[in-house]
Amino acid sequence: MSFSVLRDIFIGRYGALECSRKLVFSRSPLNARKYLIDIHRFVFPKGDVSKNEVWGTYPSVSNIAPIKERDLHDSDSMEKQANKLSFDISRFTDFLVGYTRVNDDIKPVMLHYSMIYLFDFFSRTWLNYGRNWGHGMKLVQDADGYGIKIQRPATFQRAVDAFCFVGQSSLFSLDDGYGIFKVNDEYAVQAEKMKYSDNPQSSLTSLMELYGKFGSYRTESGVGLITMANHILVGYAILFIISSLSRYRAEDWFRTRENRDLMNKFDALQYVFLYEWTPGILSLTILKNPEWPYLRQ
Repeated sequence: MSFSVLRDIFIGRYGALECSRKLVFSRSPLNARKYLIDIHRFVFPKGDVSKNEVWGTYPSVSNIAPIKERDLHDSDSMEKQANKLSFDISRFTDFLVGYTRVNDDIKPVMLHYSMIYLFDFFSRTWLNYGRNWGHGMKLVQDADGYGIKIQRPATFQRAVDAFCFVGQSSLFSLDDGYGIFKVNDEYAVQAEKMKYSDNPQSSLTSLMELYGKFGSYRTESGVGLITMANHILVGYAILFIISSLSRYRAEDWFRTRENRDLMNKFDALQYVFLYEWTPGILSLTILKNPEWPYLRQ
């Protein structure tokens, strides 16, 4: 994996060159450590004071806490965290490159695993926690077809927590907010909260409808009225379903592929993930661009 390969993936997109450079840079544990210190100082210039203000309003999550100033000054702690970040970003970029090289049937699987490692990289940038045990959701089937059920806290839930920590409430977060921007004091989209602690279940059809509603609201500047976290997390739930079908339900997956309208929507989802949401997540971490609209100031 080289800088030129990553550059070619993101070419023509916002911050493509900077994004590619920082991704290659962060594959080194030493560089990941420098990145971690720099991004915390940039996003939370008041240090623990501003972090406590944010995390103190979020319902308690056991065995998880923000990375504090003492952690940033502790050599052992930083070595462990930097090694995890380096591993995650290396795996993320490897799967991302793989996504561009496999046939269409395998693409959802490669993109799904790429997102798992990007989620973990994103979460570990801000939060201190142990090993993730699983995806945090499972594939289910009922009368309405396939769907997902949110399970015990794992990769998905930690990403939800991290989004909230940097100002991105979502349908799945434990706070009481909807994670939706208001327009003229009214919510752009009303959607039932699906806190991950309640182990909610949702069908693919419902998730697709919700994702479509989110995509309908844009300002003239192109900034979504729905928080980026909602787009990404609902989109990821859909990606989890189609990648699971591709891996474990081959007969149903090939039957699904015969529905061209549905496949076009899946293809569009993957495209948005690769070229919009992935750089969007990185903007909350790696890019450190104060002009990026989703970044907490």
